[in-house]
Amino acid sequence: MRKLMLCLLLVGWLLAGCQLDDGEMAPTETAVPSPTPSIGVAFATRAAPTVAVLQTTPTPLPTPTATPTPTPIIYPIESGDTLLGIAIQRGTTVEEILALNPGIVPENLQIGQPVILPPPPTVNPLLAPGTAVPIQVIVSKIHAYQTPVGSLWLLGEVTNAGETAVENIQVEIGLLGADGRLLGSVQAWVATAIIQPGERGPFGALLNEPPSEFAAGNAQPSVAVIGGQSVVALGNRTLALTVPDVTLTTSNDSVSLSGTVVNAGETAVTQIQLTATFYDAQGNVTGYQQQVLAEELGVGAERPFQLESAPPGGATVAYTLHAEAQTLNN
Repeated sequence: MRKLMLCLLLVGWLLAGCQLDDGEMAPTETAVPSPTPSIGVAFATRAAPTVAVLQTTPTPLPTPTATPTPTPIIYPIESGDTLLGIAIQRGTTVEEILALNPGIVPENLQIGQPVILPPPPTVNPLLAPGTAVPIQVIVSKIHAYQTPVGSLWLLGEVTNAGETAVENIQVEIGLLGADGRLLGSVQAWVATAIIQPGERGPFGALLNEPPSEFAAGNAQPSVAVIGGQSVVALGNRTLALTVPDVTLTTSNDSVSLSGTVVNAGETAVTQIQLTATFYDAQGNVTGYQQQVLAEELGVGAERPFQLESAPPGGATVAYTLHAEAQTLNN
């Protein structure tokens, strides 16, 4: 009996152990995320940087003024002209003239031959010192002379009525009929490059085939100053020349001036240009002639000259003589 009791207790204990294994649920474990291992780089969200915007109002540039392109000048060769003399008179160089006239032979210029000249230099008022002064140039004389071959010389002069020297004066001569109609026109440069206040400068134009109505002497030419400027600076030019002794000799329709030109300036000069204007007894311009003395003339030195001309206006009783030159840079 006792053995039976022990067996029953043993069996019950075994059964209880089996029920615990099958009935009880194992507790659920909550997964804890493992931290991301550090690899030496830290990521951070940064605020966008503040940008300083500077608002400025740009200063407007001045609107450029359109400057018309000057056109070249057609110059008819006159008696006694040389390219060097023309270059000096027009403020240009022989090289510039040759560049505009390919094929021209300086030693074989023909009277009436058209030569293209560069336009005269224009002074920029923004670069010129002081205030621009308007020129005051008036036409004081104009006369027409018929030649034996039927051509017509128009000769006259202008006077600088202002208070400052002027240069590059250009005139337009209108050919008017008896009823005032404009038959044609021609432009001409004043021969004297620089005209001092109160002084005069000659101009002339040769018409090989003038209008028949005008050539018959039924009308007179009209003249207007169409170009020129005040002298801002002489640059390498000088008027410091004197001509103390001059002799005028006339013979029929020819005239001769002889004398001595003196360098009264403070530096040596070269390319001395003499411009002589001739007048008849009524004060009309009978013609003009230019001569260039290319030799160097030292300070205080003098040089003789002789100028020959055949004024188309006939008998000459008086003259004026203008001299200018280029200074030498020592």
